[in-house]
Amino acid sequence: MNRHIQRWAASPSAAWLAIATLAAFAFNQAATVWLNASYAASKYPVPYYVAQLSFSAEKIKGWYAAMLQTGTLDVYVRTQNIDFVFILSTLLLHFFALVLVSRAFREGSRGRTWMVACAFISAIAPLADASENLVSYVMLANPTTFADWLAVLYSSCSAIKFAFFCFAYLCVPVGLAAALGQRMTGRRAVLA
Repeated sequence: MNRHIQRWAASPSAAWLAIATLAAFAFNQAATVWLNASYAASKYPVPYYVAQLSFSAEKIKGWYAAMLQTGTLDVYVRTQNIDFVFILSTLLLHFFALVLVSRAFREGSRGRTWMVACAFISAIAPLADASENLVSYVMLANPTTFADWLAVLYSSCSAIKFAFFCFAYLCVPVGLAAALGQRMTGRRAVLA
């Protein structure tokens, strides 16, 4: 892993990373629009984050039953499939954005290495999102009778996902502030 961190800390250029980040952002926005439209069409009775963090088999079974009654459960299954496009877009956006922020630090500095390490760590969010989807497929196979412990596993994956989304989104401003502080003081900062 250290070899990969060192490789990404050294190259590619900031210009290449800026283009890759913008492309990943555009991809992520398109995937988000597609995913949100499909989720709305599924008529899931509550917002996705409420369902994903419910930790309640009873509630999830009730929401699935509501979609069975409206005939939109198949749309929700399709939404889960679309979510994998969103997951890929998130992986790319987080990774490229954090590696781009690393370029605000001097080459060879700990700050640059730490930001690249954060880019790799940020992959936990999309991996947890994919795991959440895989658990949901198991639940959707028996939407009103799945084993209750699956809801806890499903929501646990969601909680990890949201925690590492926050991690990635906090690393950007913290990294930029640390790099700016280093440059303004003209001396080695904590992340130097």
